[in-house]
Amino acid sequence: MTHKLITVAGLVAAGVLAGAGTSQAADAGVYTTTGGGWAGWTENGDTMTVCDISSDGYGVRGYIYTPYAGDPANGTVLIKGNDASNDGNCATFAENLSETRHISLKVCQYAGDVVKSCAYTRIR
Repeated sequence: MTHKLITVAGLVAAGVLAGAGTSQAADAGVYTTTGGGWAGWTENGDTMTVCDISSDGYGVRGYIYTPYAGDPANGTVLIKGNDASNDGNCATFAENLSETRHISLKVCQYAGDVVKSCAYTRIR
């Protein structure tokens, strides 16, 4: 009986230690609520990509941010970038961010001061 308990305890300890040091890449993407734009996050390289995919007179703006506890759709902006026109090219923005920071990705359409059709997703 004692031998079995020691074996089980050893396996549990090994599992905890093996899982403690692993991290998973957290890539994500989200479309505006109208489908006119898209933003994506690539964890390996800390790169946000913003794409205007509709010729509707609006550009597309992406944000990487640390969400507020009571308002997950908003927060402290860490990266902000625009793709101003549907010209077949996307815009990329890179910045090294801490792997321990909670971040979300948000995308909106914009024209001047008008910002609309926002959508967001939590990354980590």
